[in-house]
Amino acid sequence: MKNLAQTFYKRHWAEQVVLLATLLWIIRFSQLVISRQNNFTTYDFDLGIHSQSIWLLSQGKFFNTVCGLAVFGHHAQFMYYFLVPLQWLGGGPNLWNVLQVIALGSSALVIFKIAHYKLNSHIAALIFSFSWLSLPTTGFLAWETFHPEVMGAPFLFLGYFYAITASEEARGRFQRSSLAMFWLLVAVLWKEDLSLAVIGIGVILIVRNQRRLGFRLVLGGAMYFLVIGVFLVPTLSGDLSAYGALYGNLGTTPFEVAKNSLLHPSRFINRLSDNNALSYANQITAPLAWVSLFSPLTLIIGIPQFFINILTTADFTWSMMYHYQVLPIIAAVLAAIDGAAFLRRHNKLIFQLSLVAVLCSSVWTARNWGNSPYGKKFNTISWGSYSPMVDGWKAAMKRIGSDDAVSVHYLLVPHIADREFIYTYPNPWIASNFFNQGRFINPNRIKWIVVPEGSLGEQAKELLAKLVSSGEFGDVETVNGISSYRRLR
Repeated sequence: MKNLAQTFYKRHWAEQVVLLATLLWIIRFSQLVISRQNNFTTYDFDLGIHSQSIWLLSQGKFFNTVCGLAVFGHHAQFMYYFLVPLQWLGGGPNLWNVLQVIALGSSALVIFKIAHYKLNSHIAALIFSFSWLSLPTTGFLAWETFHPEVMGAPFLFLGYFYAITASEEARGRFQRSSLAMFWLLVAVLWKEDLSLAVIGIGVILIVRNQRRLGFRLVLGGAMYFLVIGVFLVPTLSGDLSAYGALYGNLGTTPFEVAKNSLLHPSRFINRLSDNNALSYANQITAPLAWVSLFSPLTLIIGIPQFFINILTTADFTWSMMYHYQVLPIIAAVLAAIDGAAFLRRHNKLIFQLSLVAVLCSSVWTARNWGNSPYGKKFNTISWGSYSPMVDGWKAAMKRIGSDDAVSVHYLLVPHIADREFIYTYPNPWIASNFFNQGRFINPNRIKWIVVPEGSLGEQAKELLAKLVSSGEFGDVETVNGISSYRRLR
């Protein structure tokens, strides 16, 4: 502890402030996301999917029954294996959520290093680190619970830092290049989509005369995306894409979307217009006072994901509340730093004003758009608070055996996903948000059904009534509106 204290006090005061702010941010948001999980306001999609996937891998199993796809047929999230030992030690959703909060918070420390290197100013580095912690999207990423691409954020920042400093001195070039490739590899192992950002970083290096490392990153990122994203994931899923249907008349695969956008530009332009692409771009850049626009080259890191998001027919992919925004917002922060560097080279006063603008914009948007404790959406976006139904959920969980096959409400799935067969009711009787219906187990193997009273649609309600009236399920226990039904025969 004494050595840690000495190391802390030797740092510049701005670094000390960032360290303390990061620690406080991690502690507070960890408390909030744990509250959300413990009060049963997290969902089967996606926390339930990730929780069951990690448990399955820890048991040498590979088919996820929450979504109906092979574990790596949903996405190539190979870093699940990094979490498997923690699963063996008793880890679960709360740990995964806290690890993600740590990943988001620690990114501010790397941003400090990047900004200080680019701007040669501790105060400027402090402002950009603070902006990252204040961004509405950063708070919402913590709120949305565990997502592998979010876990990749600090590693992407680290890879970028070592990549841009690889030409700093000849003696350290090989070491820095190796570190850049290592951290970027760790990032893409969290999710294949991050390889698109690696390609963007490679293009930036090529333009800035770091051609050797740049070409390696472009080639490596492209090969990874093609082999893993375009070939392996669809092969494992049996071509049952979780996202293909979202692109409407643009196609169902990345190549179809690209081809139809080129062959039918009116479809492409109409989709951008219908989805208000300019408003989406504004939501990404406004919290940073639009300083990102002064470095359009750096924005290439997030441009592919920007279009992947905005070209769908589903508004959640371009909502700033969800994990789809990880790469665009990372690109916006890095571009803002480069934009400030551009202004610094041309006019010192404008550079200083841009820093003030970034600070003011990040505070204003955090207050008016964000879900942090001082944001206006803190109380409207549920972080989870106790209700009597919590006791009902817990009572139902006590009845269920650790290995029992179950069909339960989506709010319960993340809490009992450590089993081979868990479905969101009315699966496996009626297919709902389940991709490979040929992999349903025989419904006769389901031992428990757990649902909140009065929450079911007509079809699901009729099914439950039929199962109870036929004598298949009964022995119902209802606690605070949560009913658990046991299989009788």
